[in-house]
Amino acid sequence: MMTLISLAIVVAFGTSLAATFGLFEIDVWWEVASLITIMVLGHWLEMRAISQARGALNALAALLPDTAERINGTDTRSVPLSELRVGDIVLVRPGARVPADGIVAEGSADVDESMITGESKTVSKVAGARVVAGTVASGGSLRVSITAIGTKLLSLESCGSSPLRRLPGLARKLLPTVRPRSFSTWRSYLAGLLLPTGGFR
Repeated sequence: MMTLISLAIVVAFGTSLAATFGLFEIDVWWEVASLITIMVLGHWLEMRAISQARGALNALAALLPDTAERINGTDTRSVPLSELRVGDIVLVRPGARVPADGIVAEGSADVDESMITGESKTVSKVAGARVVAGTVASGGSLRVSITAIGTKLLSLESCGSSPLRRLPGLARKLLPTVRPRSFSTWRSYLAGLLLPTGGFR
């Protein structure tokens, strides 16, 4: 997408510069200025949105516990979150935070999800229910089967794919078709301006 926009800016700038020296009777200085202004504004808004999303993810990461109680057969061992793997079973005691996204394998508890949903009322979780990392269990303990860990849990890519996020990929697909047509149109336009009759043949 940036290639197409850069091409448009360069062509418009070149046309206006040539018009300044009397080669053409057309200039698009204002259009170039408007395009650059819109692009800079759009890029600033995009970076601002990414920064806010990153801040929200960092705040969510701060809610995660440093360790988790992983169950191995009949034993329970406290391990760092970095050692957790998808499929591990962890024990979440009353008052403890869920260390990673998962599905309740055993037990029941009321889970406070206010830091995720904003809803202050606790949600009852039983076997088969999904739980989110950083939420707090109360009124019971849970055995949770981990389904997401580490960067898979807290990455911008896992936030979903909106239509706007798919636009750059669409632009890249259209670029091989748009570029030659753009140059062909530009050559035809130049030929029409340079003909003695001042028009197209």
